[in-house]
Amino acid sequence: MKAPLIVALTLAVAAAGCSTLDRSLPSRTSSFIPNTQLRLTPGYTTTPEKLIYFAGAAYVAYLVLDPMAPNWEIEEAKLSDDTYFLGMKKMRTRAGGEGEARMVFRRRAEQLARAGGFAGYDIVSYSEGIQSDLIAQRVGEGVVQLRRGMQ
Repeated sequence: MKAPLIVALTLAVAAAGCSTLDRSLPSRTSSFIPNTQLRLTPGYTTTPEKLIYFAGAAYVAYLVLDPMAPNWEIEEAKLSDDTYFLGMKKMRTRAGGEGEARMVFRRRAEQLARAGGFAGYDIVSYSEGIQSDLIAQRVGEGVVQLRRGMQ
């Protein structure tokens, strides 16, 4: 209910702001970005063009590095009622992680056991390594069998 109201208000404010803009288009020899100086601090001035370049570079860096993304991507396949295959890939842009794959594998196995009401799990097979592409990537995979029994 609130979302359509917020969208409508945002559009109204944007339309009101557009009505105060100079509507003349720049000539073929000029730029859309004004040739002015912006004083950011008393000792530093820059141009809007440089700010746009820096903002664009920062946005691209954020898309590539994404600090909020999880380090590991886990793909799982249910092989039977109590058996799962877990395939894991670490983000290519993060360094380190030696020994981390097994911990992530065990954590996911524990989550599957708890969610299904199982007493625990057994690791049927497990392997990890580095996949060599243009940028190397840590990988791990294994099969987990969930144990029934008393908790």
